[in-house]
Amino acid sequence: MPAEPGGPDGSQENRRELIRLAAVELFARHGYRGTTVRAIAERAGVDPALVMYHYGSKEKVFSVVIREVMRAEELLPALPELLDEPPGTGGPDGARGGPGSRLVRGFLTRWEDPSTRSALLVVFRSAMEHPEASQLFREVAGGELLMPIARRIPAPDPELRAVLVASLLVGLITGRYVVPIAPLADMDLDTVVDLYGPHAEAMLLGRLGTPPPMP
Repeated sequence: MPAEPGGPDGSQENRRELIRLAAVELFARHGYRGTTVRAIAERAGVDPALVMYHYGSKEKVFSVVIREVMRAEELLPALPELLDEPPGTGGPDGARGGPGSRLVRGFLTRWEDPSTRSALLVVFRSAMEHPEASQLFREVAGGELLMPIARRIPAPDPELRAVLVASLLVGLITGRYVVPIAPLADMDLDTVVDLYGPHAEAMLLGRLGTPPPMP
């Protein structure tokens, strides 16, 4: 890699981190369309050329932001335990219910936290509204979340199961947080988990096409 323009080699990682932090803040505040490379550079205190040097394009910066707000690495290490624990044991974190319920709770935890929900909402809405952002979201979510989940599902058709569960969760997120619909938006988390968990578990581990038991 050629030397960073406008700064010594030793400052590259620090400048890259400043750009990343500025991008997370601005995309979370203004969305995909409302954020520019120039604005990111100004917030980071660097020249716009440095943003292009480190990331290459606005789209690649947004990919970094998607990874930052999704934090798939926080869920994936616990996924084998979530899927392997038998129903009713509470799982490794004490969550009640079976594997599907624990997976739903794991995905919703950051959405329930007001300090992280705003950034998640902006990324999610940007993916729904802008084709470029939607494509980036699919690439990141597919490569870093769906396929790792599929590899951990001990049942036939794991990739299909991962997509089905993702579709279930996207619908849940939309109706609870993005476009809040009563009574779903007003339910406490335990009730939501109890309602959605059996469906997630059926998609993950059950016979596809067989209705899950009623909670």
